[in-house]
Amino acid sequence: MARLPLNVSKAIEAWKEISAKTGQSAAVILAGDPGLVALAQERFSSGGTLPATWIRPLSDLAGLSSVPGELVLVFVRPEDEPEALAALRQTVPKGGVIVAVDEGSAATAKTYRPSRGCTRLSFSDAPGGWRRLFDVCAEVAGEHVVALGRRYPAIRDAAAKRVIYRTAGQNALVGLVFFVPGADMPAMTLNQAKMALSIGTLYGAEIDKERAVELAGIVGVGLGMRALSRYLARSAPGIALVTKAAVGYGATVALGLGAVRYFASGAPASTGRVVAWVGALRR
Repeated sequence: MARLPLNVSKAIEAWKEISAKTGQSAAVILAGDPGLVALAQERFSSGGTLPATWIRPLSDLAGLSSVPGELVLVFVRPEDEPEALAALRQTVPKGGVIVAVDEGSAATAKTYRPSRGCTRLSFSDAPGGWRRLFDVCAEVAGEHVVALGRRYPAIRDAAAKRVIYRTAGQNALVGLVFFVPGADMPAMTLNQAKMALSIGTLYGAEIDKERAVELAGIVGVGLGMRALSRYLARSAPGIALVTKAAVGYGATVALGLGAVRYFASGAPASTGRVVAWVGALRR
């Protein structure tokens, strides 16, 4: 295999970083309306861990600051929203807080932040409403998104999507700020390596050091896409940086979605299988 512009020690560091995030404590706390909390328990525990619950009067929500958890979901009816938000303004929770207001058929699925660390979601108890809630969970989870997605399979796909598009955004920025031809390659490749490792751990793959290096190296096939970006940049020098950013973004998204399909299928991350998968992506 041709030598790739990715330092092995950097690949090991990436493996350690992802392993550390996977090993983080990751807990979802459910609070608020008992009926909605019971529904949420069923949704979040499917194939994974049963979330903890904190069933107390809404006026006691200020006490959430003492509850350990990376993500707190408070389910309320519209008539109870003012009381819940007022209580939450008096506290600074350790993790992110989502207030899911069940607005039924009138729900818009939109979010806004009524106070620091708190996100308000217009929610509906429908398949689309739950999918939107899982997406917001992945957004609010921040650096805990991989650990939460691994522990709670219900938000796994949303977590993977968050990892992919966040990495794609980073690589688009890399394409914009690196002016020297080829200087963006190591940074983009390392970002893609971290993304692939994160997705693998999200879907339960056990990735040791040797396999981490293999996956990180194979991510280098994305260099073919960047060769295309250089060709396009030479053809249209006036928009060279925009072209590099667009190709960096698109290539990263394509690689990430391919990784999701691979790991979600339960395929073992053996060298032969991964090489075959990468070869298919290149065609």
